[in-house]
Amino acid sequence: MIIVNLQLKANPETLAEFMDWFAAILTDTRNYEGCSEVNFCVNHTGEDDIEVISKWDSKESYDAYLQWREDSGLLAELPEWLASEPVFRFLEVQEVY
Repeated sequence: MIIVNLQLKANPETLAEFMDWFAAILTDTRNYEGCSEVNFCVNHTGEDDIEVISKWDSKESYDAYLQWREDSGLLAELPEWLASEPVFRFLEVQEVY
């Protein structure tokens, strides 16, 4: 299992519209094969600092999802909502004994 941490810096002028747009697309993310959880979080350092934390069966599952979003044109829309480039972090969950 992997955890994907997507860090976004939203454009303050369109923050409310962005949050509505992004929340609406998360239903499809939650239902995508390989996704077991997705959370949309606002960072306490500022309301335009957003982190999306999701759990996936594998990196390959996430890559397939991201390609689907690319093919649908949705990723092309993302930059208009952001003040800076998104940051992706991939964390492989390890068993702790």
